[in-house]
Amino acid sequence: MDRITLDAKPRAVVGKKVRFLRRNGVIPVNVFGHNVASQALEIERVALERALARAGTNALLTLSIAGTADTKPVLIRGYQRKPSTGALLHVDLYQVSMTEKLRTEVPLVLVGSAPGLTLGGVLLKNLDAVDIECLPGDLVSAIEVDISGLTEIGQAISVGDLKLGAAITVLNPRETVVVKIMAMEKEEVVEAEAAPVAEAEAATAAEAATTEKAGA
Repeated sequence: MDRITLDAKPRAVVGKKVRFLRRNGVIPVNVFGHNVASQALEIERVALERALARAGTNALLTLSIAGTADTKPVLIRGYQRKPSTGALLHVDLYQVSMTEKLRTEVPLVLVGSAPGLTLGGVLLKNLDAVDIECLPGDLVSAIEVDISGLTEIGQAISVGDLKLGAAITVLNPRETVVVKIMAMEKEEVVEAEAAPVAEAEAATAAEAATTEKAGA
């Protein structure tokens, strides 16, 4: 995927007044980073929504600030939405150094189909994401997990089986299970304890009959 460029402008509006920016389709943004002074910016909402949809929070973006010649490599570190409507309220960008490794969380995406499912198994996904460490230039937006090799019930793919290359280090324990084919649990029909109930009812009826005869 080609790197997305975000065009930003320095922001003078702060505090509660940023609501006027949002009404005009502009979102307040802050950019910060290691040995980088925090800077208040503003970016068109449409551009930010497009970046979130295409890149998410773990793909490198290019930040271009009006009035400056240099561009900055950044990640979307976090964002806020209005709970009631989902409207974008604020975005935090993290400026990275291309020569310093970073740590981030990357989602796992299952691809292919597992033949073992035809044997009556069910697919259990134990991890949705893993923590990785790499240089910004080697960052991936997602890690594909091919499950086509799961041919039998009980087979699993662990963190140590992920194919990522030497540039990316996964920080989760190697033995952690990512996905596994489990045997489908048979539904056990628990029969009502009819016999004890019937015996209790019979005893109650006999006791009532005895009492009735005694009263007669």
